[in-house]
Amino acid sequence: MAAQTEPGVVLVPADQVVELAPMPLGVGEGAVHRTTWTDGRSSAGLMHIDAGHHLGEHTHRRHHHHIWVVSGRTRVLGAELDAGSYAHIPAGVAHDFEAVGDEGCTVFYLYQQDGSA
Repeated sequence: MAAQTEPGVVLVPADQVVELAPMPLGVGEGAVHRTTWTDGRSSAGLMHIDAGHHLGEHTHRRHHHHIWVVSGRTRVLGAELDAGSYAHIPAGVAHDFEAVGDEGCTVFYLYQQDGSA
């Protein structure tokens, strides 16, 4: 999967990212993610939600959720975010991601474990 050049360094070229196995996500069909990195406490990857779908409201009890919208638009906590937008959702905050528009949305995510947990 990922090329390592030095201990702890992970490089995943675009052609390898699209080859990562998509894993179902959320409350049914229409959402998948591909994990690009994890260390057991935190993880990062790409999430895609098809047009007209959403993940379903959920809460991360111990993880901060960071997202950067790569393409399309998503609605989260009542706000619509376009490509290039960023959101941070602290641990314990209920949220959902919904694809807005005709193309669905792709976001880069990072789950970072809360240091106090």
